[in-house]
Amino acid sequence: MQHGPICQQPLGALARVPAMAALVLAAGLTAAACGSSQGASGTTASHSAASATTAAPGSCAGVAGAHHARVVVESSPGKVVTRCIGFAGAKIKALTLLTDSRLELGTQKYSFGAAICQVDNIPSHYSQCLPSGKNYWALFLSTDGHRWTSPSVGVSDISVPAGGSLGLRYDPPKGTPAPPPSPTPA
Repeated sequence: MQHGPICQQPLGALARVPAMAALVLAAGLTAAACGSSQGASGTTASHSAASATTAAPGSCAGVAGAHHARVVVESSPGKVVTRCIGFAGAKIKALTLLTDSRLELGTQKYSFGAAICQVDNIPSHYSQCLPSGKNYWALFLSTDGHRWTSPSVGVSDISVPAGGSLGLRYDPPKGTPAPPPSPTPA
């Protein structure tokens, strides 16, 4: 069964194009944060986004919030999307961080927690989240802003500390998952 995206923003494509995003920001327009999210169980929960990303992808300059964390997503070699998210507390739940990043996201619940099935419409469709013998989204965490580790729990059970990063890489099923490019401290 395919699960729908947690959050889709109609201006999401603009955020990936720095010139267009700068034009939107210069005009004084800001994209609305996700007002609701669809979790792995299919239920809807409301929360408010801590901040929006800036025109420079992954830059924390101008991102509101007492603390910051990054999302680093590598969907194919050389295709990397980085977002900085601001928040008030000392840490932020990984699913909230992903939702606030405004990347399209699909998850599925497993015994170890929620797994990432789809990010930014990759794969374009799926019938199984972690298909045997096919690419999947490998999950990484950096608590110090430099080194990636592979968590032993699902994304629903992870918190990212201030200055940390959450990494996702669309990885082939053979061998040890390779992490995305090194994060920069937030």
